[in-house]
Amino acid sequence: MNIYMVQMNVEPGNPEENFNTMSAAISRAKKAGADYVLFPAGALLGSYMLGAKGFESGLQGRWAACFRKFVKLNKDKKIIVGDSLEKQFVVVSLEHTYNLGKAAVVKEKYSKVAREAKRPVFYVAPVGTCNSGKNIYAMDGGSCIFDKTGKIVFRMPQFKAAEALVKVDAKGGIKVYDPEGKPAKSFKPYTQKIAEVHDALVLMIRENLKKFHIGRMVIGASGGIDSAVSAALYAEAIGPENVYLVNMPTRFNSSTTKNAAHDLAVNLGCPYTVAPIEGMLNAIRKDLAKCKFERSNAKIKVEGLHYENLQARTRSSSVLLSIASVLGAGITCNGNKSEATAGYCTLYGDSCGVMCALGDLWKTQVYELANYINRNGEIIPKASIDVPASAELSDAMNVDEGKGDPIKYPYHDRLFAYWVDERHALEDTEKLLANGTLCKKIGADEKYFKKLFKTKDAALEDMRAWHRRFRGIALAKRIQFPPILSVSGSAFGGEYIESQG
Repeated sequence: MNIYMVQMNVEPGNPEENFNTMSAAISRAKKAGADYVLFPAGALLGSYMLGAKGFESGLQGRWAACFRKFVKLNKDKKIIVGDSLEKQFVVVSLEHTYNLGKAAVVKEKYSKVAREAKRPVFYVAPVGTCNSGKNIYAMDGGSCIFDKTGKIVFRMPQFKAAEALVKVDAKGGIKVYDPEGKPAKSFKPYTQKIAEVHDALVLMIRENLKKFHIGRMVIGASGGIDSAVSAALYAEAIGPENVYLVNMPTRFNSSTTKNAAHDLAVNLGCPYTVAPIEGMLNAIRKDLAKCKFERSNAKIKVEGLHYENLQARTRSSSVLLSIASVLGAGITCNGNKSEATAGYCTLYGDSCGVMCALGDLWKTQVYELANYINRNGEIIPKASIDVPASAELSDAMNVDEGKGDPIKYPYHDRLFAYWVDERHALEDTEKLLANGTLCKKIGADEKYFKKLFKTKDAALEDMRAWHRRFRGIALAKRIQFPPILSVSGSAFGGEYIESQG
């Protein structure tokens, strides 16, 4: 018995393209001598997360027309889309989006099905992307074959389309060939979680920019780790020649970070420019200071935190968006999950963008991703990795003096993840702190924790302050974030649903 397995890129809401993909695969399957052809669930319509679009009369009519053509191709009922129980094998298709734990779930679930059914199980999954309007998801493929003992005997790659001819003998023995008839190589599972995350992010960036009809991106290159990693991901996804890097310094930006931004552009091969914003900031402050309210003595002095926010807004809302408009490009949000949890960002400033590639990664994961990107040589400059994480918006954030963000990422990332990823309350972490098991439970380093806090009361005050932001102003900012690329299964706006009250 010959079974042709198709792991196809499914385009949500595009039945014509999906039908053409299926039709071409069916032709190859027949040429290869297949008795059955297997496709993932939803292959024709790509129905997952279509939202209101799925109910449009025009789309329903187009789908019906394509379905009729598909029925004609399937006169002998040997083309299977989605789940099916046959006499000699089982077909399953888990139409779920990618997250880091998905492969283990698939293995456990369908290995059991194979053992209980005492026959081979074909798990067929799509590749591509889909979105909920607020979040973007990968469909990761990873289709695989379980023999009747529940062992995985063949695995297709993740994040790319693939096809294979599977020959099953009378005793359940399985041999797999590529479409040209050569023995197929089974894809080896990722040995590094961050490598899997990297490939998922690149796929989501590439596929969704196509859907948005955006061919160029403009990125504010500060010399810091977040913008550097974002730039590397976008350059890989759409080509470095289409990623325009802009450094926008003020007197608060060090030579260290300015040089790192330039080095990044050189390493990637991206267009690069420097657009100083000090003059713009001074003009705005000066003009606003002249303004007077009727029926009020209030004066408009843009100082302190207000001046820090003005810098962030000028960079994104004025400079980057103006450059993007001229180039016919989009801009990125370089924020990460740590900053989103704490609300450490400026609305309509660094939170602007067509999508947020790092929004489901903790800051410590961003550093891990940077090291993975540098696995074959330096792309992310060493200075961007070594310099203290800092917004460089005032003298209090001078990186050359070792100053930086108020979030102490090695500890706070673990604390925030306990609240967000593991769905625990403030009361839970207060109890852990009180009984001395906090660091062990959340996975934080005890020695680092003791350097940060001399007393439990100091740690408790810090914990409560961040939680007030997490449930307060940070929430107001998160609900206005651009679409976040989901990889964890607990992304803000998607799996981690928040009410505003």
